[in-house]
Amino acid sequence: MVELLRIPPSPSNCQLCDRSERLTKHHLIPRTYHSRRQFRKLFSKEDMITRILWVCIPCHKNLHATFSEKTLGLEYNSQEKLLKSVEISRFVDWLKDKPVGFKLKVNRKAK
Repeated sequence: MVELLRIPPSPSNCQLCDRSERLTKHHLIPRTYHSRRQFRKLFSKEDMITRILWVCIPCHKNLHATFSEKTLGLEYNSQEKLLKSVEISRFVDWLKDKPVGFKLKVNRKAK
């Protein structure tokens, strides 16, 4: 019998800023790269499917505005690595005090 891979359940708070907001799934290994040879060599199918971070919309927008999908998948593919990034940690520190429902305007400048 084949066991289905399951994504981690949604926590009550954002896994980056710890605010209590509506959460979205951030695939730590972007789905657009799952079929690429470089990623298949580095990560198992299980890793690619189950490496999920539950984040609020402002954090999610900031992740994709700060880094390209390839950079996210290769260099920032864990919660710890994201929080060690100067750009992300500064943003998270700034966002922590914002009220629930805060809307973020982001200019995309992926590197």
